[in-house]
Amino acid sequence: MKETLILLPGLGSTEVNWQHQVQHLEDQLNVHVTVMDQALSRSELVNAFLEQAPEQFYLAGHSYGGWLAQVIAATAPERVSKLMLLNTLSRNNPEHIGLLEIFKANIKKNLLSESLDANLQNIIFRDRMEDQELVEPLQKMLKGFSSDSYLNQVQAMIDDYPTEALLSKISCPTLVVDGRQDDLFPPGELPFIAEQIPKARLTVIEECGHMSPMERPHAVTALMRLWFAS
Repeated sequence: MKETLILLPGLGSTEVNWQHQVQHLEDQLNVHVTVMDQALSRSELVNAFLEQAPEQFYLAGHSYGGWLAQVIAATAPERVSKLMLLNTLSRNNPEHIGLLEIFKANIKKNLLSESLDANLQNIIFRDRMEDQELVEPLQKMLKGFSSDSYLNQVQAMIDDYPTEALLSKISCPTLVVDGRQDDLFPPGELPFIAEQIPKARLTVIEECGHMSPMERPHAVTALMRLWFAS
């Protein structure tokens, strides 16, 4: 019987974010993508996730999804068998919270598309800014996400940002994945997360910015196969 792996996408992301992983892991795992955008608070999101999740499962989260995955694994440690956290955050970061506030204000001014265009250079390795095989599906995904869903996700982060106090409560084996060129969060954020989780390891993907599942899909899928399917 196959184990269940649930994938949580990042801010404004959908199953497109995990397309390569779903396609190439389904031979060994029951893979499901769950978009968490239905509530304004972190606790409501986590409770809604746990209500519909199986009794035991593997879990991977990218960015915003990794932020939620930390809380899920700390809240229900007996249910999460293995965990992977990619390009995510933990410590209080006033600069990033300020950027989220600006993004929220721009959405309310109907400037979502313009904001996403301006932010592209911050979320992918800059050597790939002209790589349309990456940029076109990425921007289509982000621009296709509804304004209301963006506002829900952003507000949940603004209101309850830090997860630092929860990391020691994550008891399952955890793989923390960083991108060498991910400049969205302060240097050392992913190593800090790995240090605080008792059974965590850290790995770094080279020539990779923030959007690792789409920028380096083969590398992320290979890591998942080794971590979850071995």
